[in-house]
Amino acid sequence: MSRIHSIYNLQKDERVQGKKWLRTYNNYFSDDENIRSFVQATLPYLPKKHLSILYVASASGVLGEALVKAHGNSSLTLVDISKKHLAENKNTHTKKICCDILDLSMKEQFDCIIMRSSLDYFSSRKVQVSVLKIIKKHLTKKGIFVNQPAYISNKNDRKKISKAYTDTEKIGNRLFQSSDLCEIYRDAGFLIYKHIGDAKKLVLTEKEHMKRYGIDHTDILHIQKILKGNSDSIMRTQQGYKLTFDFPIFLAQ
Repeated sequence: MSRIHSIYNLQKDERVQGKKWLRTYNNYFSDDENIRSFVQATLPYLPKKHLSILYVASASGVLGEALVKAHGNSSLTLVDISKKHLAENKNTHTKKICCDILDLSMKEQFDCIIMRSSLDYFSSRKVQVSVLKIIKKHLTKKGIFVNQPAYISNKNDRKKISKAYTDTEKIGNRLFQSSDLCEIYRDAGFLIYKHIGDAKKLVLTEKEHMKRYGIDHTDILHIQKILKGNSDSIMRTQQGYKLTFDFPIFLAQ
């Protein structure tokens, strides 16, 4: 399986690998309320027995560590393509595997697999289906997959925002999730798919992209042209733009 999707986007994230990751986008991914929203949505579906939990595209694994702590009887394995991300996790009880999800092939199956804001890094529907098939292969028969994607409910807005990212060389390729996510899950073999919770919306402006990717005025003008008019998810401003992402939480089996 081609690794171009993961490696290309990893290179574009060079500025925020390792220690800087949790501070990106105004600390959105380390925010206590956002982490609590995920944990509280997931816990009711986890039995009290000892569980094996796999966190794919985990970065340093903060979300997984919070879930394991809240459950109180589970082991955690992290999988991420970045050695810098994994090196930030100092928990000696947590297993770390440096691997592209597309290359993941473990003999072990897990009771719960989690993912957050990462499926969009695989920038075609076909590859996203492949990623989900690999995840499903690593689930036990009664295991659950809990995913929290960056989500834009209007598919036309999703198309414009994904194109704005992909057509800006400094940022990297994306295909954000939208109302067709249920169909992608179905194509990957997941028969159960349901919305179980939400975290705060993520609001990004050109300022956040300047910090993370080093875009300049020329890039901002290019993105403005792609985004065009205003909507619930897109607003062009005098300085640049404002993008609003939902962060729903989905359970699948």
